[in-house]
Amino acid sequence: MKLIQTTIKELRFNIKAILILALCFGLFFLAFMAMFDPTLFEDMEALLASYPEAIVQMVGDYVALTTFGGFLNVYLFSMTWFYFGFYFIIKAAQDIPKEIEDKTIDIILSKPIKRWKFVIGKYVKHVITAFILVVFSILGVLIGVFSFPNINPSEIYFTELYTVFLWLFVFLVALISTSLFFSTFLRPRRALTFSFAIIIFFYIVGIFWEAFPEAIQGMKFASVFYYFETSNLLVNHVWDNVLLNILILTGYSACMVGLSVFIFNKRDIPV
Repeated sequence: MKLIQTTIKELRFNIKAILILALCFGLFFLAFMAMFDPTLFEDMEALLASYPEAIVQMVGDYVALTTFGGFLNVYLFSMTWFYFGFYFIIKAAQDIPKEIEDKTIDIILSKPIKRWKFVIGKYVKHVITAFILVVFSILGVLIGVFSFPNINPSEIYFTELYTVFLWLFVFLVALISTSLFFSTFLRPRRALTFSFAIIIFFYIVGIFWEAFPEAIQGMKFASVFYYFETSNLLVNHVWDNVLLNILILTGYSACMVGLSVFIFNKRDIPV
């Protein structure tokens, strides 16, 4: 009950800002749907295919701008870590350290609430926020699909679309879990710095691993970005490893949250 109360309290103070942000993302995704035009992107697809391999890797191994799935992959899902990630990295990395720095945690922990409930309450708030943003984003996409004349709903693979948005949510939770981990034992600036540093490291390793010497290419398995590769599903409709990658990201998040709770329980915070 205390955990639920903590989560509700955290959400109540932020719900207006969360809904405004979610609406902005929904409109942002809707605006992108208006850009889709298969004939317009034919020349751009050929141009992008001629780019260096490193650029192509940034948007996925398969480029097909003339298909709706390929369009989503290049312009939306290959950059979602940028659109959503920075917000959650900043919020999750600053949340707990700010409570400690501002001394408000003294009042919270002086009440009959377990430390693990405090950490999980903060975490669940960010997870619910991510869910709300993803829901509004997919609503923006669906409105565009059934509204704009250049998009034919009968050609859309809706099961794949819903799965990729679920995948996106799980990926965002992994980013939140990473920042939460650093927030449990570092001050605000350091938590933010380390969170950004590790996410950038993950990005470089997970996206550009093929450019590394063969001996160290195995580093890719340590990156959450390696497990969020949507191009094969959206472009080729191939489900290989999709569910496995979602499970791996879920397991990663569970481990990071477990470590976060353990570290915060051991941390010396005088009350």
